[in-house]
Amino acid sequence: MKIKKIILLCILTVTVTALLTSCFSLFATEPKVYSPELLPEERSSIVFGKLSKEHEYYQEVTMIDPACADYIQELSIYDAEIDDTFTVHISLPPDYSEDQKYPMVVMTDGVWRLSDHPELRPMMTNGEIESVILVSIGYPIGYKYREIRARDLVYVPESFLHFIVDNLVPYLSEIYSVDPENMTLTGHSLGGFWTIFAMFNNDTIGKNTFQNFLIGSPSFSASTGLMYIDDFEKAYYARKQSLDYNVYIAVGANEDDDFVLPLNDFVDRLDARNYEGLQMKYDVLEGYVHETSFKPSIRNALLMFYGKEDS
Repeated sequence: MKIKKIILLCILTVTVTALLTSCFSLFATEPKVYSPELLPEERSSIVFGKLSKEHEYYQEVTMIDPACADYIQELSIYDAEIDDTFTVHISLPPDYSEDQKYPMVVMTDGVWRLSDHPELRPMMTNGEIESVILVSIGYPIGYKYREIRARDLVYVPESFLHFIVDNLVPYLSEIYSVDPENMTLTGHSLGGFWTIFAMFNNDTIGKNTFQNFLIGSPSFSASTGLMYIDDFEKAYYARKQSLDYNVYIAVGANEDDDFVLPLNDFVDRLDARNYEGLQMKYDVLEGYVHETSFKPSIRNALLMFYGKEDS
């Protein structure tokens, strides 16, 4: 009798396993395939023009510098893999010349980065930093920014990184004189979470496109599936012990402990790893809260990456 029960139990186990395997195979999706270059429909979607007067921060930025209405260019570009359109703003340095190669600074959360174009420009004209091309990636007017950014920065961060390194950066490098050996990627809050993801995948998905990273007040509560910031770092360290980048990390001293304390631990972990090639600076910015800490962060990062010695 016992033998019969054991046989029946084994048959039942095999049957259930087969059924589960069949179900999983039905619902499993094929890994997304990314084109390594602009597809024809993506290239044909590109529309260039001046900064739209309909942009919600148009009045704000033109009050900072009326001339920015002319020097901030607006690019609309479709990405087939994400199946969405992005609005990108570009400002060339005041002394731009095709005879010279310029570093490019790519900023996420472009809708809130528009004012950084006119605010950072004096750092070039005053001789504080080298001349750089500023790029901010946002969304078309009317999008629910806070919802859609979570898709790109948290839920499918690899797709957003592919869009930047496969489509956007190559296209901008076609039409502008870009230095491919001195490029910067920046992000704040969820953008900081994503920038950490991008840094630890720069050698794979990122095609080693970026050499400098600004990580501002990253969100340690965010996760891509079950992958948190610490998991990104552990996965990277398991395959490589070199991190040959310049990294500026910052948080406001008056931000919530949920931002400050885990970031302190993260920086300590990077220090303890003793990554070969890593040049890192960490600032706790006195007097700043989460909503205000990006402005000093990007100024400090540009001074670190592109500062002129005699300034």
